[in-house]
Amino acid sequence: MDLELLVRIIGGLLVLLVLLIVIFVLPSRAKKKKSSSSLSKTASKVALEPKDLKELSFDELRAIVRKRSSTTKDLEDAIEQIVKSYSKIHPKMGLRTHPDFDMYIDLIVHLVRHKNTNTALVLKLDRALVKNNPDYKAELNDALQKALNSRGF
Repeated sequence: MDLELLVRIIGGLLVLLVLLIVIFVLPSRAKKKKSSSSLSKTASKVALEPKDLKELSFDELRAIVRKRSSTTKDLEDAIEQIVKSYSKIHPKMGLRTHPDFDMYIDLIVHLVRHKNTNTALVLKLDRALVKNNPDYKAELNDALQKALNSRGF
């Protein structure tokens, strides 16, 4: 009798385990499929939306410049938006630069080192930043010089 009861308990536990696996695993797979399909839908909407109508944040524009697969046209659009909307850097804090200035240095370095960049893009960004931020002129020139030297030509 005890052996029969033990077999029934083990069988019941196995059925319960299979039921719990089905309940928890199948809905998560369906959610993943829905989320990936919704991401592809939003990506297609973004691709269809004209660049000049879409306002991107500075971090999103920086990500475009940092992405190695960005085309020259993507870089041009990103730099155009940066010059138009984000070319004013916060003022210096005494002799120290504002902490956000590091993001601009990162942008300059990645733009200069990008394989699809050109001289016009680099000069456009540099001139706009120097024009709108005369206090940062020395730091911007230094960052540009270091970025150009790091190319290794």
